[in-house]
Amino acid sequence: MRLLATFPPDDLLLPNTGMFDMVIGTRGQTFVLARDFNAALKACETGAVATTNEWQRFAAKAGIRVLAGDVSGARSDAEKARDLLEARVREQPNDFRSLRALSWVYLALDRKADAINIARHTLDLLPPEKDAVLGSGNLAALAEIQAQTGVAAEAVQNLKKLLSIPAGETISIARLKIDPVWDPLRNDPGFQQLLAGTEHIGP
Repeated sequence: MRLLATFPPDDLLLPNTGMFDMVIGTRGQTFVLARDFNAALKACETGAVATTNEWQRFAAKAGIRVLAGDVSGARSDAEKARDLLEARVREQPNDFRSLRALSWVYLALDRKADAINIARHTLDLLPPEKDAVLGSGNLAALAEIQAQTGVAAEAVQNLKKLLSIPAGETISIARLKIDPVWDPLRNDPGFQQLLAGTEHIGP
């Protein structure tokens, strides 16, 4: 948190991994990992996100509210982002950040099938076999949506694949243990087995 405070508040700090943190940014993700959802929401209201990028801001807030269990708030923010994102995706169909955000917007609107379809499409565009960094992020992003929509077995299978390759920037056992995005899997035996296992380290 101290290191994060050294960056200007208008710095978007948007990572390029393809996961949920691509939607909410590193600043918001840091607060989410600490389960301080109010601080994460506040981070979406400062700097460039708040003043120049409405689809990013509303999609980020919708996703954070999903994790916080604020169903009505998530839906409200998602409705504000949906038209903007759908138009953006029509104009830039290969923009992974927009696709990732749209999948979370659909999730917030309880359009589970659409959320999964967008996540699958993103993975089809760039799988791990074509790009070790972004492709792994796209697979992890699909697993996130699967976890949030109750498709536990498929989410666990995708996580198992990620833990078998050098994907530490994207997925690690340590992160699986603390990231609230995986909370729907906490009682799943397959997920618990992953947490008790090992991951691939090195080339």
